[in-house]
Amino acid sequence: MVVTPERRLPREHPTDPSRAERRPTGRAAQRPLPGRKPAGDPGGESVVLLDSALHLDPTSADLLVLSHFHEDHTVGAGRRTGPVMVHENDADPVRDWEHFVAEMGFARGEWEAEIIEQFDWAPIPDVETFTDDRVLDLGGGVTATVIPMPGHTAGHCGFLIEPDGVLFLADVDLSGFGPLYSDRSADLGDMRRTVELCRRIEADSYAAFHHKGPFFERAEYLAALEGYASMIDVRESRILELVGSGVSQVDDMVGRGVLYRPGRARCSVTPWSGPCASNISTTSSSGG
Repeated sequence: MVVTPERRLPREHPTDPSRAERRPTGRAAQRPLPGRKPAGDPGGESVVLLDSALHLDPTSADLLVLSHFHEDHTVGAGRRTGPVMVHENDADPVRDWEHFVAEMGFARGEWEAEIIEQFDWAPIPDVETFTDDRVLDLGGGVTATVIPMPGHTAGHCGFLIEPDGVLFLADVDLSGFGPLYSDRSADLGDMRRTVELCRRIEADSYAAFHHKGPFFERAEYLAALEGYASMIDVRESRILELVGSGVSQVDDMVGRGVLYRPGRARCSVTPWSGPCASNISTTSSSGG
């Protein structure tokens, strides 16, 4: 039986199966794809890589598709001679370092050289783009439907792989830390909507880029998703508690248990106080 991508999506989730392109499994996933043979190798198979990572060589794949622009997903991508694809809303930070820095929201500093070196970062000016709900035809009957999952970044996407029935969640990572939404384009409202979408999509298995999974039982996946999503409300409660006690500035909340246990602040909030403050303002407003 042939299972089409739109069959597994929520009814109201728009998908046009006439549009086409791709495939993952596991954290940064690659899989030989029958029917897609590299030029000059009539007996070979194509390999599509969904996100790069520190332990992978992205130059060996025939196609690299990025879930979003963050450096831990684009390791070595700038060294590729083959095509790289990303959602149009995350394309500029992939094309250009200045856009990357602006989108991260950090003050300029030594971290820039560290990221470039550690993650083998280089610009990809000719990166190809896709839009919401595009279906990537990978050949051999394999397709990947782009599932927009904004909130972590504006262009963050998951992918539904058929006929395997794998939902790749990228950085909806199901970790106990919970959702991360600290970039300039990160949005708490989008993050909540993405979590709700992830609850409703049915698949045979669920895989994230980091930490948890893959999950082959839907009940286990939903339990992990609920734990992950609950951290939004835990943080909101802590922020409202601090605001109620007179602590209303972002920098003053560092080390007070909003993200980490009290006294265990990992870094100063100052470099990204702009995007973070925006989401704290949203939290404070929602709490009255």
